[in-house]
Amino acid sequence: MASQRQFIKFAFIALGVILTATLAIAIFEHVSLAEGLYRTIYIALAHHDAFGMEDWPGRIIIILLIIASLVVIAYLLKTLADYMINLGDGLRRNKMKAKLVNMKDHYIVCGLGRVGSHIAKELTNEGVKFVGLDRDEALVKEAVAKGYIAFVGDSTKEDVLRKAKIDKARGIVAALGDDSSNLFVTLTARQLNPALYIVSRANHEENVQRIEKAGADKVAMPNQIGGFHMATMLIRPNVVDFIDVLSTRSNDDLQVEEMIVVKGSRLVGAKLGQFMHASGSGSTVLALNSSDGTSKVNPAGHEILYAGDKLIVMGTANQLDALGRHI
Repeated sequence: MASQRQFIKFAFIALGVILTATLAIAIFEHVSLAEGLYRTIYIALAHHDAFGMEDWPGRIIIILLIIASLVVIAYLLKTLADYMINLGDGLRRNKMKAKLVNMKDHYIVCGLGRVGSHIAKELTNEGVKFVGLDRDEALVKEAVAKGYIAFVGDSTKEDVLRKAKIDKARGIVAALGDDSSNLFVTLTARQLNPALYIVSRANHEENVQRIEKAGADKVAMPNQIGGFHMATMLIRPNVVDFIDVLSTRSNDDLQVEEMIVVKGSRLVGAKLGQFMHASGSGSTVLALNSSDGTSKVNPAGHEILYAGDKLIVMGTANQLDALGRHI
């Protein structure tokens, strides 16, 4: 609609310039309206006088007509550029809507600011499907330009979360700038999808428990995490370098993955050591997070595996793939 209004405005401006110049030339040069129209169009397009209009009124008309034609052309180019941009945005929105229709087993990123943009980048690097939400149109445009699926909306609103297919989502991260909004997102998300895995941002330590009670599975404090990481870099730089290598997907040597023992798997009831030996993957189990909530670092081989147990495993991509085929 905005583009149509611009074109209509341009048409009226161009028509006004042509009619005004036509009348002026017809009056001051003592020619017919048809001749005045012809001279007007010729001068506007050619930007010079080929009719010998040597008196001052005629020269002034020529100067003003050339300037006006340049302004009209510039306005036309701007209007066309805006139209093409809006057309491209419309095509992207339609493409995004089509993707949203079939979206499932995805994640929702609420907030695309400093924290949310990094989350979106990491999810993209991991090849994970997600939908980004933010009230700031500029941030959403930036996200869409990067190829993300994102739209403008208040993620504290139930209808916005439904539009992001929260009922079919696997998880959601509340990365908004204030704790009250993250608390509200957590509450709403838990009500809309009780099985959803929820990670929330907290800026103040006193709000961590409140957000957890609202339904968050995990709560992260970016400032605290950043401070801890920087302190560790200062004291144990080599340890941090090793951890960074493990956590980077682009690393071709070693990776760390989480693998879940699902119900009905042949691993249920098996010993960890026997399973690892039978897989022949050569990977290493760093930790075992049992379904009862306990965690064991460097677990012993006699540990029995149960449905819901999570294995934190380190190995190369090929080793992890080989292990995954046995789970």
